[in-house]
Amino acid sequence: MKSFGNKLFTAVMLLCILAAGSGILQRAEGGAETGSAFPAGTRGGERVTPVRITGGIVPHHDIALGMIQRFYEHLGSPEVRRVWLLSPDHFRRARTFAALCPDDWPTPERLLMADREACEILSSLSVAGADGALFRREHGITVHIPFVARHFPNASVVPMVIGARTPDLALIILKNAILDLLRDGDVIILSMDLSHYKTPEAMAAEDRRTLDVLANIRPAGTKTIDVDARRAAALVLMLFREVGIEKGTVIEHADTSSVLGRRVESGTSYAAILYGTSGEGTSGKPPSSEADIIVKEYKD
Repeated sequence: MKSFGNKLFTAVMLLCILAAGSGILQRAEGGAETGSAFPAGTRGGERVTPVRITGGIVPHHDIALGMIQRFYEHLGSPEVRRVWLLSPDHFRRARTFAALCPDDWPTPERLLMADREACEILSSLSVAGADGALFRREHGITVHIPFVARHFPNASVVPMVIGARTPDLALIILKNAILDLLRDGDVIILSMDLSHYKTPEAMAAEDRRTLDVLANIRPAGTKTIDVDARRAAALVLMLFREVGIEKGTVIEHADTSSVLGRRVESGTSYAAILYGTSGEGTSGKPPSSEADIIVKEYKD
């Protein structure tokens, strides 16, 4: 009965936040997109031990498989022990704001184990829950599972989908819980596509603003960009800020027309972005010349 009461109280609080309008992300960033409520390395005003985290943003459409492959070739490492893999909830199947997968994943490379500790802790939150069946049909996750298994051969995985209507308060709850679980060498990957159903020119204009928000780690700015995972992007960027990452590096940017080699009037755009606490925004490995990766940093 006590547990039910706690969940009910939290649910009421979330509804109040939704009704009142959302401004938590701006306040969490110090009232401005470039500020921060607490300095890097602190949480709630208390000093925390910094952890070395790398990660990135990468598409999930089949047409972008080449970009996905090059992203994992760059970021992959046998030293990684856990991969956090976040995706939008494309088909709105989740019964909670965030859903987690407690199941292992058979792949051609190996059996990719679910990180049960993280899943159990996060799914006990009032804003999250475990739902293995959802994930078998969520391409935002399934496209990446074979790459995770191959390029992180010693890692477990924490697949998570974030609903499009997840309020700021729920993101803050998730962020704090994940921060408590993060350890050195964890990798955080956001599966996300950019502009949808636009001409190449319209996508290029929109993506300039989007890439600025993503590369400069501005969680509040995600509310107005054209991507398919705004809420998951806000969560991931908050996590990167909290662990001391200052900037991301855009290693590839393309759209349907450039991938196919012919003009498509209503296409999708994609980017691969790397982040890291090393100060370079990446895991430290040089881009592969064979992959013909064009590196471009978006600076303030």
